[in-house]
Amino acid sequence: QQQPQQQQQQQQQQKQQQQQQQQQQPQKQQRQRQQQPQQQPQQQ
Repeated sequence: QQQPQQQQQQQQQQKQQQQQQQQQQPQKQQRQRQQQPQQQPQQQ
């Protein structure tokens, strides 16, 4: 199982997006949290 290091980048992006979105619309946080983990490729 090879998991690339995109997870670290996505976590950092999520933190930045959360800070921006808490001020604007908290509902968008949940959508982007769900979209980003799907982008993580899992090669078995």
